[in-house]
Amino acid sequence: MAEYFKPEHMDNLVMRMQIRANHIYILFIALLNIVAYRSNFSSKDKKTYVLEIVFRLFLMLSGIFALIAFLKEHTGDLSVRTWTLLTVILSVTAIGLLLLNELFNTLRRKS
Repeated sequence: MAEYFKPEHMDNLVMRMQIRANHIYILFIALLNIVAYRSNFSSKDKKTYVLEIVFRLFLMLSGIFALIAFLKEHTGDLSVRTWTLLTVILSVTAIGLLLLNELFNTLRRKS
């Protein structure tokens, strides 16, 4: 980051916004991983087990992609943020799978 925040780059607000936004994404995904770790999936059902594996894999991949985005995507061009887009898509999909897994477990307990 010292390469980009020289005194002549201090007025590039878009670049600064990109770095701050990617930092927030890293913190958000870290929080999601903590929540996922605390979730107890004690189901013997194959469907919920597969959902759990995919959901955790997506969370780990989104964290890796968020770090790549933090390191590479602060060019000042908002139209080229593919790593950040992939990070957001994977994390939102992971949360959807977590909620779907919880729904399946709740329905199974009721019946």
